[in-house]
Amino acid sequence: MDAVRWSTLLADWRTHQGALYLRLSAAFQGVIRGGKLAPAEQLPAERTLAELLGVSRSTVVAAYDHLAEGGWVTRRRGSGTHVSGSAPRQTPVLTLRTPVQPPVPPADELDFTIAVPLLDDTQRQQLREAALDAFRESVYHPLGLRDLRAVLAGSYTREGLPTLPEQVIVTGGAQQAISLVTSTGLRPGDAALLETPTYFGAIDVFRAAGAHLHGVPVQEDGLNFEEFRALTLKHAPRLAFLTPTFQNPTGTVMPVQTRRKLADFIASTNLTTIEDDTLYDLNFEATPPPRLSTFAPDAPILNVGSLSKLYWAGLRVGWMRVPTPLRPALEQAKTLADFGGSLPAQHIALKLLQDLPALRDRRRQEVQPARDLLARLLRQQLPDWEFTLPHGGQYLWVRLPTRHASSFTHHAARYGVRLFPGASMSVIDLPDSYLRLPFTLAPAELPEAVRRLEAAWADFQTRQGQERLA
Repeated sequence: MDAVRWSTLLADWRTHQGALYLRLSAAFQGVIRGGKLAPAEQLPAERTLAELLGVSRSTVVAAYDHLAEGGWVTRRRGSGTHVSGSAPRQTPVLTLRTPVQPPVPPADELDFTIAVPLLDDTQRQQLREAALDAFRESVYHPLGLRDLRAVLAGSYTREGLPTLPEQVIVTGGAQQAISLVTSTGLRPGDAALLETPTYFGAIDVFRAAGAHLHGVPVQEDGLNFEEFRALTLKHAPRLAFLTPTFQNPTGTVMPVQTRRKLADFIASTNLTTIEDDTLYDLNFEATPPPRLSTFAPDAPILNVGSLSKLYWAGLRVGWMRVPTPLRPALEQAKTLADFGGSLPAQHIALKLLQDLPALRDRRRQEVQPARDLLARLLRQQLPDWEFTLPHGGQYLWVRLPTRHASSFTHHAARYGVRLFPGASMSVIDLPDSYLRLPFTLAPAELPEAVRRLEAAWADFQTRQGQERLA
């Protein structure tokens, strides 16, 4: 069984109503109706699914029987349980790795799946003041406000990457930028390279494009350059996605010497590469190395940034710095996508980014204490969980002493903690032993979150190898 896939498909099964078997049946009906399971596709074996979800085998048997009674699945002794060809369904869609909250999340749930900054009253007032000039015009700016593009270009230039305003395209968050580059650069069947583990949003976009994904392992000092080089020469990829600085999720930082070699190689192979800069500003101890693109400014390296991690995810303002040869295709794609982003959001972003150093300092002052608190609590209460303290970013990449981390995420949900299995962030086989824990929860909530994790982990260890209880 693909534990990661089934864990993702059934992540919110307990949020349904009724007895456990009815909740599980309802979850399966939802993924079948939504096109995420194909006709005749086999469901997991009863005992195997019971172990993943932390329930008794009889609960799974009852759920499958209920599905069969409703015509959703067919069951035959010796051949297993399969999706019925007559079951209601929509056009097939991907099973996304990207975690999303259920429509009505439990009231007291603590969520470790999405990392977003929290706004305080001072920042809310700052947003209101920044919006005073946000409604003065009613025109389209497909590539973004000229003044905002100029501010972003100036920031890149001051940090060693010469950039003209014409090279900057403002997007609806970094995710839209990644999607636009993917739509112009990849066709079904093309090869693509990603670090592994890596950002789940990039995995989903590349999968949706029909690309063949190849993973480059991330080591203690970032991407393995020799593996990247070998895979490029072997598969001739059309697009690569990299996060050299405070890599998501491991927090690693690629050394300068590796950046030089990698930039030279990208330039020599003309491999279009997305450099994800969304965490670049979140350094704690020291200034990070120059961006990868600064070592080859004319290479096909696109820098993607956003205010989502630096200030507030609700603003939905991102951007990309585009090498000149790639501009025509991306300018057209952006225009076709939306005719231009929200003018109020861009005017607010313009005001905020005019004092970028202040934004960076404030965000560091918020995130670093939370990182230190979460790390201290985990070391005190869960000492067998292993991690390296990152020098920036907003995640701990935690290794659990188990090969069933996906199952533990379901178990932790019973204790009111929402987790994301780290193996979902890989495009090659990765031991199912990791969790990505962002330190972006409110500091006041972290002690309770770790207390719940400790209780869930103790119970999970006790239950491993035993019959699961309904």
